[in-house]
Amino acid sequence: MLKKGGIFLGFILVAWILTSLAVAEDRLGWHGEPMPEGLKRAEQSGEYIWKKDDSIMVYIPPGPFSMGSEEGPGNERPVHQVYLDGYYIDKYEVSWRQWKLSGFPYAKAQFSRQVYPEAQDWGVLDDHPVMAVSWIYAQKYADWVGKSLPSEAQWEKAARGTDQRRFPWGDEPPTFDRALWVDHPLAKKKAAAVDCCPSGASPYGVYNMAGNAYEWCLDYYSGDYYSRSPKRNPVNLKPSKFRVLRGGAFVLEEEDLRSALRYRLREEDRAPYIGFRLVLSGASGE
Repeated sequence: MLKKGGIFLGFILVAWILTSLAVAEDRLGWHGEPMPEGLKRAEQSGEYIWKKDDSIMVYIPPGPFSMGSEEGPGNERPVHQVYLDGYYIDKYEVSWRQWKLSGFPYAKAQFSRQVYPEAQDWGVLDDHPVMAVSWIYAQKYADWVGKSLPSEAQWEKAARGTDQRRFPWGDEPPTFDRALWVDHPLAKKKAAAVDCCPSGASPYGVYNMAGNAYEWCLDYYSGDYYSRSPKRNPVNLKPSKFRVLRGGAFVLEEEDLRSALRYRLREEDRAPYIGFRLVLSGASGE
């Protein structure tokens, strides 16, 4: 009897170990990293789903990259090396479909004099980015969904990778299948869906980091921040008059699509070409 009981307990122990290993494996991401609660692997390899709003995210692994540029204005200098912990970033700009899930208000017509996002000439289309959103309301959405606006450094690394490319796709000029900017035929009428221009995806597979919508960052703007920013996980939280925007927009010129270009507006400002995407902290890697 003791021998049979021992065998039975052994089976139980093995089953428990295998179950524990399966659970642990289920909590690891596509890169073998431990995933935050609320995130799960999608069916498509390399993609993740944030359960709160069904947003698709991709992982940016920890490590250094060179931030800034020598070809732009002085606020892009000096070029400096930054180390970022691992993080996840939305593959697409936050869409109107997602905004509606939050329950936050929006104006169904332009020039509403409201503080929240508003429809554009082409209406409120579920697969298009939220537009005319202030930094304040982008932050409200981030708080609701459990993510964060990206730091400037997180945004730039996700856009250009670690090889200092000029645009998300490389150094070649934009084409109509890579980005939506003022010369694009569609831009004369409206912005595009969040999954447009797949040929212009960044090295990590992030869409529309050049054109379509300008995107808010977490940082306050300072023209000389690069000369004094920390070397690891920099984010400028010293209050100033402006917040940072990145990525150009469908109403802007080719030069405004450069990944290193920095722009700024007041956090309460809205414009019919401003949207956002969000990030989620991941493993530090060290």
